[in-house]
Amino acid sequence: MSHMEQDRTSAQQVQDAFTRLMRWAHRGDVRRSLLGAAAHALSPNDVILLRTITAHGPVRVSDLASWQRVDKSTVTPQVRRLEDRGLVARQGDPGDKRAALLTTTDHGHRTLRDIDQAGVHLFDNALDSWPDPDRRALAALMQRFVDHLADVPQPSPLPPTKHRPSSGEGAS
Repeated sequence: MSHMEQDRTSAQQVQDAFTRLMRWAHRGDVRRSLLGAAAHALSPNDVILLRTITAHGPVRVSDLASWQRVDKSTVTPQVRRLEDRGLVARQGDPGDKRAALLTTTDHGHRTLRDIDQAGVHLFDNALDSWPDPDRRALAALMQRFVDHLADVPQPSPLPPTKHRPSSGEGAS
């Protein structure tokens, strides 16, 4: 088998595994386990938006829209939902009095910490029978893969995160 055929087979296996993983992650029981108590109030997109604001904040709504490659009018109601739940707050932008900056509230940090703890618990249980070297290898390869995906099919417009919280940390 040629290198190209091997790569295609690997790509097909990754695509199949990714499809199955997405299907699994969208199951109601899994979503509740991944998000914990927040599952009833937050959509997966709400969690992604909250993580982005936490990692890169304070940020403008226009920056969030640009990073997600959508129109500002798409992000505005999503941000409003996070504000209504007390997870993010607006503050004036000292560099532009017409603009507002979004920051994560203490409640938002606690919510993310709880979500992270629930997710870690789920994956810890899922990998319980795996030997430690396999668990570490999977973690390293998943992180490498996700980091690489940021630039596929084009470089990510997101700036590097200020801090990637490890599990159990709530603030950035």
